[in-house]
Amino acid sequence: MKTDDSIDSPKAAGGAFADALTWLRILIMPLVAFLIWRGWQPVDAGGIDVGLTLLASALFAIGALTDIFDDFLGGNERSVHRRFGYLDDVADTVLVVGTLLALLYVVHRAGLMSWLLLVPAAILIGRELIVGLFKGYELSRFYFPDSLLSNFKSGLSMLATCLLLASPWLQSWVDRMMAGEDKVAEVFATSSPTIWIAGQLILWAAAILSVITAVGIFRTDFSAANDA
Repeated sequence: MKTDDSIDSPKAAGGAFADALTWLRILIMPLVAFLIWRGWQPVDAGGIDVGLTLLASALFAIGALTDIFDDFLGGNERSVHRRFGYLDDVADTVLVVGTLLALLYVVHRAGLMSWLLLVPAAILIGRELIVGLFKGYELSRFYFPDSLLSNFKSGLSMLATCLLLASPWLQSWVDRMMAGEDKVAEVFATSSPTIWIAGQLILWAAAILSVITAVGIFRTDFSAANDA
């Protein structure tokens, strides 16, 4: 791969800022996990704290957006302007896997675990951990290009996780919008699971793509690809 070895000040600054965004994505995850743990309490312990779930989902959304801006500002993980570009994919994995694990914990604690959530979440978590280790090894020897399908899978997994995380407050807002002002009392009495179901469906799509892309990764001859 041909790279531009000339580093001017604006590009160097962009690379440094991109690295900062990557680290921010990693550092956000523990805070999001803590807010999930505190905000999603069992009914007998106070139930869901809408304010904390709103804050957690907002922080997760900020973390997800940094994944777009760090590539735009500083280039991809192989850019000569980035010192910690190799952590780009690691940061994505940490954010999604950590948040999904926290969600699985609080849903299980509430006694509401379903295979519709557990199976795709387990597939994604397992895939990210296994492929992450493999990519870490291969990246130490060869350039590892991200495919469009892999990027789409990452986007879907972040969208699904964000919807699941935001469902307590987002569902209430959607229900009020659809019901109208004259039925606000009914909305507070009975909340629909539309957002949660949508998040699960998108999570399934991301899980299926994660298996497809993982197969492609393990079948790739990286030495031949880098010699080309």
